[in-house]
This record gives sequence, C-alpha cells and structure tokens, in this order.
Amino acid sequence: MKSAMYLFIGLFLVACQPSDPVKLIYPDKIYQHTEWTEDEIKKDIAIRHLHRGTDSSTHLIRLKGKEFPHFHDHHDLTVAVISGTSVIHFEDHEVSLLPGDVIHIPKGTFHWGENTDPVASVVFAVFSPAFDGKDRRKAE
Repeated sequence: MKSAMYLFIGLFLVACQPSDPVKLIYPDKIYQHTEWTEDEIKKDIAIRHLHRGTDSSTHLIRLKGKEFPHFHDHHDLTVAVISGTSVIHFEDHEVSLLPGDVIHIPKGTFHWGENTDPVASVVFAVFSPAFDGKDRRKAE
C-alpha cells in the first residue's frame, strides 16, 4: 500500500512539471529558454523588446509584482501567458490566468496585471500599433 502511494505521488509530481518552454518564432530568430539577468530578476516588471514594426511591437514581460491600474488610449494589447500564474484585473472583475491563456485588451480598457506565482509570470505581449512606451495613463 505504501509503495503504491509513493508511486502515485511520484507520477503526480512528474505530471505537474511544466512542459518544454515555449518558442517564440520570428522569420530571422527563435527565442527559447529566456535567461533573465540579475537586474531583470530583481525588478517587479522587466520588459524585453523583441520586435517593432509600423503596425505592431512584441515584448516579453516578466511580472514579479503587479502593475498600477492604467489605460492605453491608443494601443490594443494582446497578451499570451507563457509561464507562471497571474490575475488580470478589469474595472468590474478579474480573471485568474494560467500558461496558455490569451487576453485581448482593446484600447481604452482599464486594466492591470498581478503575479500570483511564487517566482514570476512571463507573458508575450503584442501592442498594435507599435508601442512607444508612452501610452500608459494611470487610472485615477
């Protein structure tokens, strides 16, 4: 009986291990196994700018803490959770997020992300049009 219990616990732990890391594939580069620097790991929010075109920009974001509530007045935002657990807060509700979840946030939508993982969450974010770093208006 004891060995069956240990076998069950072992199989459960193996099944709960994260799958292979997600690959971000661009025509000229593949991003895989992202290594964050010590400085990025210390930050509540670390952003890696991956690509910028005229119509959109893509970013890896490591969220250890939480964002301040805000709006993007001129940008739509689509976010795919790569790793970790987090919550996306909207004006009147919130949604718990797991790896694989995708969130679309139209411009003008009140929101903020909050990490709930013991380490950090990592997301792939697409802004349209390309994000200039300025279109982030704090909520009153």
